[in-house]
Amino acid sequence: MNYLFLGIIQGLTEFLPVSSSGHLVIFQHLLGIGENVAFDTVLHLATALALIIYFWVDLWSLLKKENRKLLGLLLLATAITGAIGFIGKDFFESLFSSVKGVGFSLLVTGGIILLGEWLGHGKRKIGEMSWFDAVFIGIAQGVAIVPGISRSGTTISATLGRNFERQAAARFSFLLAIPAILGAGLLQSKAIIKAGEMGIGFGPLVIGFLAALITGWLTIKIFMEMIQRTSIRVFAYYCFAVGLMVVFFVH
Repeated sequence: MNYLFLGIIQGLTEFLPVSSSGHLVIFQHLLGIGENVAFDTVLHLATALALIIYFWVDLWSLLKKENRKLLGLLLLATAITGAIGFIGKDFFESLFSSVKGVGFSLLVTGGIILLGEWLGHGKRKIGEMSWFDAVFIGIAQGVAIVPGISRSGTTISATLGRNFERQAAARFSFLLAIPAILGAGLLQSKAIIKAGEMGIGFGPLVIGFLAALITGWLTIKIFMEMIQRTSIRVFAYYCFAVGLMVVFFVH
């Protein structure tokens, strides 16, 4: 039952701007479940698949000649994020052991979302994106490797801060998430192979995968509709509330 719950949490928080890694650290701590690399990897792959299914048409269109610039910008932003992750690998991994650190990072996420909403009144289309925009957003995604800093919240806020319209910000953020999440999953897979075992049974992995996949797809659909109609400030207030509770009450 715990693995079903964690799969649902991953599917919800990977795409809502509230930090999936932060929530997994918090709930694994509260449930008394130690970190399991195999399970975390399966959840990442499930949410990556949810993105691929939802954005299949967009991904296919990137192969067309008129969209090569956008593809190049996505690859550039991904390379920036990858470089940050590679250089700071040991530092980022050390942060996953601190639950209170996650609480403070959630407070930062709330501030980032509010800043993005304050700046986010631009009308630029995704086709107007420049290499500087891609580098800026790639750096923002790199910072979000820190558990508790929301990847989607940071990249959407960064895109809004560069004066892009809301739908373009969410679309670019989610397309950029696909190589980031797949890359994280592949890196974790190396650790599983090196260890020579998964640490848990096959059943929990399947349950977690399906829960994260279904919940993730539904969350993307709801969020893409939501961001076009209204502010996402509510997630900032949520991050503030959870962050403060973790900082003051979780030991």
